[in-house]
Amino acid sequence: MINRKKFAGIALMAISGFTLSVNTVLSTASATSEDTSVPVSTEVVTEELCTWYLLGAPSAIALVPAVPGTKYEGELIEVSASYTEANEEELNVYSSGNVSASDRESHATCTFYNSVTRPIVTMSIADDEFTSSAMVGLTPTVDAPMDFLASTGNEFKVVQDSTCAIWTATDLTLKTGNLTGVVMTIPTLAVVDDRVTVTNDRCKADLVIKIKIPAGKTPAYPGRTYTWSGPRFTTALTTPNTDPIP
Repeated sequence: MINRKKFAGIALMAISGFTLSVNTVLSTASATSEDTSVPVSTEVVTEELCTWYLLGAPSAIALVPAVPGTKYEGELIEVSASYTEANEEELNVYSSGNVSASDRESHATCTFYNSVTRPIVTMSIADDEFTSSAMVGLTPTVDAPMDFLASTGNEFKVVQDSTCAIWTATDLTLKTGNLTGVVMTIPTLAVVDDRVTVTNDRCKADLVIKIKIPAGKTPAYPGRTYTWSGPRFTTALTTPNTDPIP
């Protein structure tokens, strides 16, 4: 005869064990995970932008005879001024970083990114007139017959001395009807270093600026010191990102 109480106990234990097992599984399945969303970032220094710089443009031009103390005696006298590397006065054009301009001998690494530019250095005079005055006592006194022009045969000259591989450097003869000219340039974008590292496209040029006081003039105030005031002289640097129009 079956012991019903014993069977019921075994059955209950089995059911109870099954229930515990199910509860354990349900507890594991309902566990929560932490939020793992995090920001992503990086930090990179940008290279400086290559920029063209101009040093040594004449800030004042005082023309003097080659032999100090030379007097005007009615004969032609050439007067000039020199700007040389020895005196750190030479024309000096170079590329360097937009933050670190550096100096006559050094430069910073840089890149032109996606827009290479090239340098053009022009020199010009505002007009062609050299007007004269004599110092009479303490007063400058105009003597118009002693005036002269920068004209054909007596041009206002800029003579350069440079040896720069990819540059074109040209002597200038500024005069009536031709008051400006390009003295130094890199003629095409293709040869410009688009990334400047160890070397850069630097060009240096010694300059001599000169003109002649013409012969055949008679001063109204002989024995006095004369001053000839010439036109304003301008040196300009432009940096186009295009080649010249053919």
